[in-house]
Amino acid sequence: MNSLYVILLLICISSSGFSQIRFNSSDPSIFQKYGTPQAAIGKNSSDLTLKNLGKLSLSGPLRRKDLKALSKQTQLEILLLNSNGLTQLPEAPFTSAQLLIFSSKNNSIQSLPLALIQSSSLEILELDNVALDSIPGSALLPKLELLRIVKNASDSLVFPDSLPGMPSLRAIEFFQVPLSRFPDFIVRCPNLERIVLNGCRLDSIPESISSLTKLHTLDVENNALKKLPHALGFMPNLRSLNVSANQLSSFPERLMYAPNLEELRVKNNPLASEDFEILRIIGRATKTFVD
Repeated sequence: MNSLYVILLLICISSSGFSQIRFNSSDPSIFQKYGTPQAAIGKNSSDLTLKNLGKLSLSGPLRRKDLKALSKQTQLEILLLNSNGLTQLPEAPFTSAQLLIFSSKNNSIQSLPLALIQSSSLEILELDNVALDSIPGSALLPKLELLRIVKNASDSLVFPDSLPGMPSLRAIEFFQVPLSRFPDFIVRCPNLERIVLNGCRLDSIPESISSLTKLHTLDVENNALKKLPHALGFMPNLRSLNVSANQLSSFPERLMYAPNLEELRVKNNPLASEDFEILRIIGRATKTFVD
């Protein structure tokens, strides 16, 4: 193996971090894993006096002068906010054409800045413990790969029908996010590989989910589903399906013959014991783990 090939291989590996969707904003080495290695780093509000920060992590309440200084940071690649007492976000930091990651935890954010929802560079968006009522239909995130929302305080988060698909989106993770219904935009994201809608009060999944031919993981645990779309049984790459803790009293047998299904979790549903046993028998025949 020549040295040029090794260099090219290392470049491919180093640039594949986002593609694995293994983002953890609590990882202490996050600043080394993402963005430009030599970008200037700020780790507390006193660092806001520095110019042209590339990476910034702020925990604890922010004063008015801190927010003013934050608005001057327009070269950010990574912005992590945690427990800052914010209900609104300043627009300016999100105008950065280099912004790769934005994470907010424990801020009761009620709306998202236009510059954020129309970022041409953002690849990871994480919102934890927020208070959003809706995502504007004008949202346009062409490079977004991971959208994660955890614990939204509103009764129902609305994704309007006009919201376009996100061509680069590969993973959606919603935990304890009450939804009015299954968001239409999801089936317009052709490169989705992983969907987690856990504890979202869903009562149905559309048959159009079959358009997501790259989907390998669907986790809809702890919802109010009474039936599943037959289309799931024809999805070519579906490997893991978790429908635990729903209201399923029947199960489409065809789904057990999905071409690449490897794992099925159905516990805590009102299935008859004989139906559950049939699933296990078919699972043994099709080499699918059933729990």
